[in-house]
Amino acid sequence: MAFATETRTDSLALEISAGVHKLMQNVADYRAYRTTVRELSKLDSKTLADMGIYRAGIHAAAREAVYG
Repeated sequence: MAFATETRTDSLALEISAGVHKLMQNVADYRAYRTTVRELSKLDSKTLADMGIYRAGIHAAAREAVYG
């Protein structure tokens, strides 16, 4: 019975670790998204147009760049 208890505890620890890792990754992705939006928003409309991005499409472009 001790083996089953140890396996269950190990499994729970792995699940918690994976959850924390996913949360940290989500936070990092969101920060990258906000930084991308901020940087693109600083550019003038001509520079954005040269990159094929319209001002109204900044959020979509940032989302695509960060989240794929």
